[in-house]
Amino acid sequence: MADFTSSRIHAVVSPSTRLRDELLAQEIAGWNGPIKRVMDPTDVDHIVVDLDTPSLFDPPGLWLIRCDEKWVKKHRERLLPLIGNPMGNGAVLLIAGALEGGEDRAKALSKALDKAGALHRAEVPGDREVQAWLITRLGAQPHPVERPAEVAQTLIDRVGSDVDAILAVLDVALAHAGDQPLTHADVAAVAPGLASRPIWDFTGALVEGNARKAIELMHAAGGMEPGAAIAAVIGELRKLLACTETRDDGEAAAWSGAKGRPNLYYARRRADAAGRVNLLRVYRAALHAQSQLRTGGTDHALAMEMLVHHAQRIVRPSGASMPLAERNAGLRSRASGEFRG
Repeated sequence: MADFTSSRIHAVVSPSTRLRDELLAQEIAGWNGPIKRVMDPTDVDHIVVDLDTPSLFDPPGLWLIRCDEKWVKKHRERLLPLIGNPMGNGAVLLIAGALEGGEDRAKALSKALDKAGALHRAEVPGDREVQAWLITRLGAQPHPVERPAEVAQTLIDRVGSDVDAILAVLDVALAHAGDQPLTHADVAAVAPGLASRPIWDFTGALVEGNARKAIELMHAAGGMEPGAAIAAVIGELRKLLACTETRDDGEAAAWSGAKGRPNLYYARRRADAAGRVNLLRVYRAALHAQSQLRTGGTDHALAMEMLVHHAQRIVRPSGASMPLAERNAGLRSRASGEFRG
C-alpha cells in the first residue's frame, strides 16, 4: 500500500490500463477513509486546500485523479510542494499512462516522486518478453491451465502483443472454459478469425470513422461473424452514449448494460471526440443494420460495409472545413431527449 504518512501525493503509472488498475487496487487496499474520484480536474487549488482543511465530521479523504501528461504539465508547480509532506486531511493519488515525457529536465515531478518513494510503476513487457510474462501470469492464477506455453502462444497469435487486449481475451476464455482447465482451444473459440486483431479494434475503428481499417479487420483471416460484430458495435456505442450523459462511471456502466464500475477514462475521450449527436446517428444506423441482418434477404458483409462507410461520413465528413469539436458544438442544440439504454 502507498505510504501517505511520508508523502501526501503518490502516483500509479503504466501505459497498460489493466496493469495500472491492478496496481492501483493494491496501493489503496488499506485505505479506510472516503475516496473521491475525478478526471483531469480543473480546480486543483480546491483539492490542495482540501488536503489542509480538517473536518469535524469526515475522516481524511483520498483523491484519485486520472490524468494525462498535458494535465500534469499544466499543474506540475502546484503539485510539487505536496511531495514528501506528510498527510494532513487527505492525500492525492495520480493515475496516468505517463506523467512527463520529453526532455529530462521536464520530468521534475516524476523525479521528485521517485526520490520520495511515491512513484509506483506497473511495467509492461516488451514484445520479446510478453510470452514469458504471460506464461508466468497463467501459472499464478487460480484457474488451472493446460499447457500454459501453448495457451500463451495462441493468445499472442490471435490478439497480438498488446497486454490489455491479451488480458481482455483471457478473461473471456476463462469464462468459456468454465470448470474445466483452460486450453488453447478456449482461446481460439472466443477469438476466431481475427488475424491477431480483436473485435474491439474493429468497433474502435468504426466509431472513430476509420473505414479502411474497419473493413480490413472485417475481412482478416476469413472474416468476423457479422452478428457478433454488429452486437459489439452497438454495445460500444451504448457505452459511449452513456458517457455523454453522466460523469459517474457506475451510472454510465449501468445505463449501457455493463456490470460493476469499469474504468471509462478512454471511453469518455472517444465519446468527447465523436460527439453525442454523431454517436446517436451511428447508433441508429447500427440498429438498422442489425435489423437487416436479423430479417434476412440482405448480404451480411455488404450491410456491414455500408454501416462502416456511413459511420465514416458521420464522424469524419469529407471536405469539412470546421474542426469536429466545433461542428459538434453547433449540432448539440438540435439533439433532444436523454439516452438511458
